[in-house]
Amino acid sequence: MSKNVQVNDYNGDSFSWQITENTTLRGCESSNGGGLGFHPGTGSDRSIIENCISHHNKKDGIYLCWRVQHGIFRNNTLYANGGNGISIGHQDTDNVFENNRMYENAHHGVFFRNESEKNSGHRNTFTNNTIENNGMKRESCGFYIGGETHDITITNNIIRSTSKGNQSTAIMVGKQSSRVIATDNKISGSKEFVQEK
Repeated sequence: MSKNVQVNDYNGDSFSWQITENTTLRGCESSNGGGLGFHPGTGSDRSIIENCISHHNKKDGIYLCWRVQHGIFRNNTLYANGGNGISIGHQDTDNVFENNRMYENAHHGVFFRNESEKNSGHRNTFTNNTIENNGMKRESCGFYIGGETHDITITNNIIRSTSKGNQSTAIMVGKQSSRVIATDNKISGSKEFVQEK
């Protein structure tokens, strides 16, 4: 377990771990880094990132890499990063994201990368998060679900756009993605749910 560790101005990923089980970070902060804020990497099962802050990093706030599964990401604050708030991709399945706040990141609040059905980040759940005012560098979404991703649950979140950024769509589902359940979200200031054609 890492607790209350601060990494500032590191020329790379501030926190990164691979081929591990039950890695826990609590109360840690990544800031002004040259890479990713938090990078649970290849084969990281049952990781927990809780009460952490990731801001002003060059890339994503939290980047799930390859087979990051059965993790819990809770009560984190991700803002002003140069990529996405959270990025999910290659076989990153069965994770829970709750009570996080993602705002004023350069691109999407939550981004599911373009992966095949075999390799997409299926069965991830988002509950009670706040996703607001992302897209500081380009038109973006609260959630962008790309690839052949399926079985994503987005419920009881606040997804809003006010005066900053260009978060023009709350939830964008890609052409090949399916079975995205979005219920009881409070959405304002943007298109609510768009399926790409």
